[in-house]
Amino acid sequence: MMSDLETVEKMSRQTFSIAYSGIDRSDDHSIDVEALAPALLAFGKLIRESNSEINGKNATAKVLVVSDFEHKCFNINFEVVLGYLEQIKTLLGDDPIATAKKILEMIGILKPETGAVAATAGVSYITYLTLKKGRKVAKTEVLDQTRSGLVKVHIEGDNNNPITVHNAVYNLSVNPRALKATRDAFTPIGQDGFDRVEFRDGGQLIDGITPDQTQAILASCLSGLNEAADNPPDVQTIPAWLSVYGPVFDAKAEKWRFRFGADTIYADITETGIAQSAIERGGSMVNDAYHVMLEIATPKDAMGRTGKQSYKIVDLIKFVPSDPKAQGSLFDADKK
Repeated sequence: MMSDLETVEKMSRQTFSIAYSGIDRSDDHSIDVEALAPALLAFGKLIRESNSEINGKNATAKVLVVSDFEHKCFNINFEVVLGYLEQIKTLLGDDPIATAKKILEMIGILKPETGAVAATAGVSYITYLTLKKGRKVAKTEVLDQTRSGLVKVHIEGDNNNPITVHNAVYNLSVNPRALKATRDAFTPIGQDGFDRVEFRDGGQLIDGITPDQTQAILASCLSGLNEAADNPPDVQTIPAWLSVYGPVFDAKAEKWRFRFGADTIYADITETGIAQSAIERGGSMVNDAYHVMLEIATPKDAMGRTGKQSYKIVDLIKFVPSDPKAQGSLFDADKK
C-alpha cells in the first residue's frame, strides 16, 4: 500500500515548430548564426520562465531542438520535456501540474483544441503583448487570488477595453527575464529578408506573427524592460570545462574553486553530486576536470554597467580525473 508521501516520476512532452520566413527571401534555406543563436536560446528561456510562473518549483522544463528546411523559410522543430514528481493523490489533494502543451498554449505558441478547456482563460502572453503595443498599464484588477485566477489589465489610452489574462501571463509580461527572451526570439526578423514568424504543430500552421504584430510585441518587451522595478542579472547557461584549482574535502561544501579558461572562479555546486562523489573516490586532485553546464549570472545596474559575475553548475556532463589510473574511467560522470 502506498504511503501519503509516496511520489511517482512523470513526464510531459510536446513538440512544436517555429519558422522564420519572408516573401522576398531567396530560397537558400539559410540563416545567420548570429541571429539564430539568441533566438534558439530565447525560446528555451521563455518556456522555462513560463513553467516557473505556472508550475512554480514543482516541474522542470527542458527544450530540445532539431532543424529542417522548407521553401523560403528556416524551420526549427522543438520538443518541450517537462519532468516532475507527482504526489500520489491523497484526501488532501494536490496542485495540478500544467502540461508542456498547456504551457505552450499559455505562451501562445499552440492553441487549445476546439472544444477543449484552454490552458488559460483570457488571451495568451504573445497576444497580450501584441494588444499592449508598448503602452503602459494604467491599473490592474485581480479577479481571483489563486494561481488559476485572472487579472483584468487596463492599458493607458484604452481603459474602456481592458484585457483579461491569466495571472501567470501577466506575471510573465512584467518578468524581465521573460521579456528579454521574447525580444531575442524575434532577433531574426528584419534580417536577411525574414519578416514573419510562424508557429506550427506537426507541420500544420497554428499562427503567424506579421511585421506589424512583431513591432507591437517588441515595443511591449522594451517598454516593459524600461519599467521593470528591478534589474535582474543577465543569465546564460553554457557548456564549459572546469578544472579543480583548490581541492575540497567536505561533502557539504557549497562552492568549489575552479579554473575556467584563464580565470579562477568560485562555482556553486549544490545542484550536483560533485562533492559527495569526490569524497567517495577518496578526495579530489588539482586539475581534475569537469565538463558541465555552467550558469553565469552577470548583474547590471540601471545604466547597464556590469558587476561581478557569479557561477553555478546546473548539470554535470562528464568527469575526467587528472590521474585516470588512480581515479577510474575518463567517462565516469558523477551526476546527482
